[in-house]
Amino acid sequence: MTGIRARVPIVDNEVPFAFEELFFSRTDQRGVILAGNSVFQRVSLYGWSELIRRPHNIIRHPDMPKGVFWLLWDMIKRGEPVGAYVKNRAKDGRYYWVFAVVTPIEGGYLSVRLKPSSPLSAAVAEEYASLIATVSDNKAGARIGAEVLLQRLAVLGFEDYASFMAAALSQEIMARNRHLGCHPDAVITYFGELVAAARSLLHQAGLIFAAYARSEHVPVNLRVQAAHLGQSGAVIDTISSNYSLISSEIRSNMDRFIASAAGVLRTINNGFFFVCTATIQREAAEQFSREIALSVDLEGQDQHEEMRLLDDQRIAYRQKAIDGLTAINDRVSSFRQDCAEMRRLAAGLEVTRIMGKVESARQTVIQSGLSELIADLETFQAALTDGLKEIDSNNQHIQTNARRLVEIVGQQSG
Repeated sequence: MTGIRARVPIVDNEVPFAFEELFFSRTDQRGVILAGNSVFQRVSLYGWSELIRRPHNIIRHPDMPKGVFWLLWDMIKRGEPVGAYVKNRAKDGRYYWVFAVVTPIEGGYLSVRLKPSSPLSAAVAEEYASLIATVSDNKAGARIGAEVLLQRLAVLGFEDYASFMAAALSQEIMARNRHLGCHPDAVITYFGELVAAARSLLHQAGLIFAAYARSEHVPVNLRVQAAHLGQSGAVIDTISSNYSLISSEIRSNMDRFIASAAGVLRTINNGFFFVCTATIQREAAEQFSREIALSVDLEGQDQHEEMRLLDDQRIAYRQKAIDGLTAINDRVSSFRQDCAEMRRLAAGLEVTRIMGKVESARQTVIQSGLSELIADLETFQAALTDGLKEIDSNNQHIQTNARRLVEIVGQQSG
């Protein structure tokens, strides 16, 4: 089949298909096509006899970087669902872009595709072209290409590939709904707010860490001040020791605090992708059910078995979506415990700051330097307190929205 692909010309024209059309194909674990719907066959321009039992890469376009497929296979072989923009090549050499959602299924993999039209799709097409031009298109280059792609996605504002997948699929569903004149999807709207709130959590946690880093000099410099003051600096030395203990605790908690905030965002993105995947799989199953009712010729495929597999997949990912929402609530609850510990430390810091301010006012020598150190301590304490307040507000917002989403998704038809 590689020989057939090599003989297919490249034609810079697009194969048309409608926004309302979803198509799917099912493969075994090696990527050999076992089944598909009529849209898949029609858009590819191959006959069923040319598709069934053939490698799925029969439709691969040379404009596709191998690094994308390296990422795709790396994830699905680990049993994880994956989404990707893919440029395919039809039998006559024309191209068609899709956003593909690939999920493990009984005996292999299921790929459901929709027509992309969001601004993100154009940006990704440019990144693919750059990858093709700069990364060697061989087996060794595939992994390098995957790493370069992840770096480029970070530049575009995505923390990792999971956050990119969730954003891309949700944006494509919203763009498709606009083309079809559908009302905005409330679930996607709520999830978009969750992602924004989680990014704010991570941003605030980063600001707290930066403020801490700027204040790390305070304990040492307080000791220096105490030494200069001699006997009258005993209280300052005690304040320095107290602050050192609190600072050490804050530092030991900081990595976990940042990781916990990142975990909230990661869990939300995973749940977001599950919800969007369930939405697309549900509609693909509905469309295939209509094909069966219309007796569309799929040349020997066991349509009812394919319908069973699609239905099982739809139900499974609907449950994954609900489980993902529950995981969000659990993750935020865990993060709030980390926040409570940071608030405890902030309270101790406030006591130390007040003691330092009182002692600074009492001293008559080297007061300027001491006052500056107390001011630095006060700046960090304010950043910590204000940041935790903002984080707490976002935590409440996330948990409220997550509970509402559980209700909405649970009410959707099974």
